[in-house]
Amino acid sequence: MRYAIETRDELTATTIFLLSPAFCGGRRAAILLNPRSAAVTSEALRQHRLTLGDAFAFMSGLYFRGKLTYAERFGHAWVITPTRGLQPPSTPFTLASLREFAVGEVSLDNPTYREALERDVHRIAKKLQPGSQVVLLGSVASGKYVDILLPILGDRLRYPTSFAGRGDMSRGGLLLRSAASGEELEYGPLTAGVRPRGPRPPKLDPATRVKVSLGHEALRSRGDRLDSIVELALSAGTPGAERLDAVVDLRLRARPRIHRRPRS
Repeated sequence: MRYAIETRDELTATTIFLLSPAFCGGRRAAILLNPRSAAVTSEALRQHRLTLGDAFAFMSGLYFRGKLTYAERFGHAWVITPTRGLQPPSTPFTLASLREFAVGEVSLDNPTYREALERDVHRIAKKLQPGSQVVLLGSVASGKYVDILLPILGDRLRYPTSFAGRGDMSRGGLLLRSAASGEELEYGPLTAGVRPRGPRPPKLDPATRVKVSLGHEALRSRGDRLDSIVELALSAGTPGAERLDAVVDLRLRARPRIHRRPRS
């Protein structure tokens, strides 16, 4: 595979955003794998029209959609992947990609993930102009990203300080609001061995909520409901599997709810 990082001029832009990946082993991924799914994103996958950015936005929801919208508003986006290092959001996304990412672990102990990411970040570092910065739109509470990026990028690595104390959904909403208003967030430096933390901030004002297009998430049948436990295994004997031009033997199961309301 030829990596676009070697030729893209955008690497010399003032700000490069690195977007943490979506989880490719959950119930939304199972919808993509279902050959009978009527979701628009599933149809795009079957018709070879789906991009990495749209696929991750579907599987991750508000958080990744916010990261991608924000990054494209204020700089240039690169997506961290479990096995292929950094990829542009426009990269074609296939069933083979989904299968590969679903079993690829985003962990410092996974050499496939780590070596691919190190390779591409080194390429970025060599092309950055003086005064440019790389902003991580992802978790800084663990080392799975920071411990790889920081030794290579040093003081050019930043993170949104307003992420501290927020959950994924709140971060996604914050990024969408910032992109819509044109007001870029403040960034802070990362220090080796220090994990930025902070108190939980107030909830975002519902009045400032940004409407986003959910076209690629549209469902055309009740069989694609996301609130049920999905257990799917496609194999050579599964009806419709041959139309996907690949054999998938992954078993994907959504996490059941742990906290339930007590019975009255």
